[in-house]
Amino acid sequence: MTRIVSILVFMIAFACVGVNAWALEGDWEAGGAPAAFLLPTRDIYGAGAELYARYAVLDGLSVSFGAGFYGARQTVIKQSMGLYTLRAGIFYAFDVLQWVPGVGLNISALFSENELWKWHRDGHGMGVDFDVYVQYRGIRNVGIGIFFSYHLVFADMKSNYMTTGFMFSWNSGMF
Repeated sequence: MTRIVSILVFMIAFACVGVNAWALEGDWEAGGAPAAFLLPTRDIYGAGAELYARYAVLDGLSVSFGAGFYGARQTVIKQSMGLYTLRAGIFYAFDVLQWVPGVGLNISALFSENELWKWHRDGHGMGVDFDVYVQYRGIRNVGIGIFFSYHLVFADMKSNYMTTGFMFSWNSGMF
């Protein structure tokens, strides 16, 4: 019994020492995210995808760059809309085990050829994107997950939109 208690005390003391675990620092992640395009109104639906790259500057903190393209259809007036985005921001991964939840904050530039909404009339707009995701990284150098993003558009509050879907990525580091 004394041996078991001493092993437990040693393990707790070792865990409290504060050993650094740089599991993500210096790693690259590149991937794609097919998504459903959702607006607050029920008569608009669509889909698209984003290609992204992230670099972990600190353990769990990454800088991110992405390019997305989405197509949507307005069913009442039967008008199509194409939306193209460029994003840059930061992501933070909460855990570095097989299941990796994280959050992100991005600044995005929006481009479209459609004139249905105010910010489309000039063909461009700006926004802030809030992202949450959960990714499984139990497969060597591969990440598979789900995500949800809320895209806050500055020019026209009725044009805020959401995307949700799957994400697939390659990671330069292994766990």
